[in-house]
Amino acid sequence: MNVSARLDILPRTRCLPRSPVLRLRGACCAILLTTVAAAGPLDDLAAVVDRSSHRASSHDPTGGNQDSLVSWAPGETHVLLDVDGPGRITHLWFTAARFPNHATLLRDIVLRIFWENSPVPSVEVPLGDFFGLGHGRLYAWQSLPVTVGANPCALNAWWPMPFYRHARVELHNRGERSIRRLYYNIDYELGPIPPGQGLFHAEYRRAPALAGQAREGNTGGADNYVILETEGKGHYVGCVLSVDAAPGGWWGEGDDMIFIDHAAEPTIIGTGSEDYFCNAWGYAEAFSYPFYGCPLLEKRPDGGSRTTVYRWHLGDPVRFSRHIRVTIERLFDPGVLNDYTSVAFWYQLEAVRRREPLPPVPGDYPLPDDARTVREIDATELEPALRAAGIEARSMTAELSAGYRNGGWLRIQTGGKAVELAVPAPVDGTWVVEMKPVNHLIDGEIVAGLPDATPVHIPRRHDAEGRAVHEGEVPFIELGRAETRDGRLRLMVGGNPVIGLDAFRIRRAD
Repeated sequence: MNVSARLDILPRTRCLPRSPVLRLRGACCAILLTTVAAAGPLDDLAAVVDRSSHRASSHDPTGGNQDSLVSWAPGETHVLLDVDGPGRITHLWFTAARFPNHATLLRDIVLRIFWENSPVPSVEVPLGDFFGLGHGRLYAWQSLPVTVGANPCALNAWWPMPFYRHARVELHNRGERSIRRLYYNIDYELGPIPPGQGLFHAEYRRAPALAGQAREGNTGGADNYVILETEGKGHYVGCVLSVDAAPGGWWGEGDDMIFIDHAAEPTIIGTGSEDYFCNAWGYAEAFSYPFYGCPLLEKRPDGGSRTTVYRWHLGDPVRFSRHIRVTIERLFDPGVLNDYTSVAFWYQLEAVRRREPLPPVPGDYPLPDDARTVREIDATELEPALRAAGIEARSMTAELSAGYRNGGWLRIQTGGKAVELAVPAPVDGTWVVEMKPVNHLIDGEIVAGLPDATPVHIPRRHDAEGRAVHEGEVPFIELGRAETRDGRLRLMVGGNPVIGLDAFRIRRAD
């Protein structure tokens, strides 16, 4: 993926040539903005306060280098920080090992933060979206409170998060697969906090099939997309919006409308969606600045686009005394359905008292592109279906030097019986199926077969000295051709009580 690739999704009704003067003016503005933004966090840096510094992390308590959460199953929750106040969280850092065929990882992991012993999380957001990684993609970007490193697995946030009585931070695996390896650091202080500090909040919303709305007469915002609605006293500090737009679905014309303290008409109204996100005249390339940006801009194969934009109200927070509703119009061509995902960030004096549950997976996953001719499938993708069928299966983690395709493999407890596997295929048709087994687990041989094809007997491979070959040297074994059924290619494996599978490769045969 080239996130800097140009994408011509300018609105049809407006255009503006970019003269050398405009380019120079834009560069000067960027320098000025960076200078102003950099001064903010330094304002009280010299103040000596009566607090102690601490860190909660995934460090190896034995003193070794296994500094991560390893292979936590679907439904499991890990508490990362549980501490009494007063205090303040100053920095969050996470990274997950890059296993490229677990495409849903960033939506599977949910970050939850609870304040003041509240049973309701003030933050409950998929990990990737919290750090501005829209559409389940990994890409580097930088802003003042949130950055993703040049290695786009390095997730950082510097939102100040004060608390008075208690703080708890946890990660939950809501996905259907085990999480393989994840690292974290949470930096925090303990000590007196000035009165009147707001509690940090974030809310995730998703509308996967959002239709365009009427272009005329919308003064009350009844059909707008809602980014945030909450009761209390505090201030809104910004959002991230990700739009997966169909052809003809340019989303940037709708006005932002913010309703404060139950106002019937918008208290704040803007001039267009791209204008609210501080840009103008559409988006031509990806960029990220301290207060606003468009870190992802990507063409879809069908002519649509994927865009992620953000806007931080750090110098201009939107304050409310009882209630706020932040909305944006969705003005695009009639009949077009766009996929909207957003995360709102705000502070308020008390923790929220209720929260809508997150959309369930797999319905909350980003929509995939059209099928590729050849697709490699990590065997761990089969774990959920096997577990649902009552078969003991587990994604196993291994060092990259062990030679597996994606840093691990799938362990299946067959009990000596043949087990049916359902390999996902992106479109219906005839596919040639290849399988890469885990060599060191083969005792004698295993058997794999497709419907209407001769079963293939796969022995353990040895080197010239009689030792099992390195897993990186184990080839893919062709099993034959198969037709899809309900989006799956069925095959059987058996012959050993425990079987390990590394990966599958399928290619179109029709």
